[in-house]
Formats: sequence, structure tokens, C-alpha cells
Amino acid sequence: MKTLRPALLCLALGSLAPLADAETLLESPLQPAPDSVAELVVSRDENAANACEVGLYLQDELVAQLSAGQAISLTVPAGEMTLNVAQSPSGYCAGNLTGRPQSVLIQPGERRHFRIVQNPTELFLSPAVD
Repeated sequence: MKTLRPALLCLALGSLAPLADAETLLESPLQPAPDSVAELVVSRDENAANACEVGLYLQDELVAQLSAGQAISLTVPAGEMTLNVAQSPSGYCAGNLTGRPQSVLIQPGERRHFRIVQNPTELFLSPAVD
């Protein structure tokens, strides 16, 4: 953390002017501007293992329910986000398969495609080639 030491020294001495420079140094080049957008595409194979709907969660919020053969395209803020998939929480399918959260980093203007993969013991998102 060599970039923090000069900022902390200036802060300890009571000068706030260098604080803006410290914030600039701490901004990660991997985190795009918050007003930038990207496209997230998620699809489910027609030959899915069962007829249960699969919920797509973005930042722990349900954004879509996908049946076999369906796809969705979402405009999302660029940057890091958490994706997850789980079978429908009601009826026959309730709680049978739940995926693990997956972290994704999407750059501004990027189009990222994932497909829902399901086998008898797990459910997850896999990168897809357009």
C-alpha cells in the first residue's frame, strides 16, 4: 500500500488538499465509471434436464425466470456483479437445485453471454460463445 502512505501522512498533518489525489490513486482501473452500461445475455438450452423454471439472480435479486429454450438480454451497469441461478422456489421444483453465487466483471459496452448449465447435482452459469 505504498500509495496510501503519502495520503495518510498529509491527513495526519491536517492538510486535506492531497486527499483528492489519494482518492484518484485508489480508483481501480478495473472499476468502470458508474454511468457506463453493458449487456448481459443468459440463455437456457432447449434440452434442459427438466421442465422446472430457473430463476436468474443479479445482486441477490430475482430478475428473470427462464424455461427450457428461453433467453434474456439485460442492460446492466458495467463493473463487478454477482450472478446466481436457482430452480423455481414453488411447486415440484422447490429448492431442488440452487447454484453458488458467481462474480462477474463486465467492461463498459461489453456484451457477455452465459448459459445455464444443469446436471443432476448442480446448476450454474457457464460462459457461452456467441
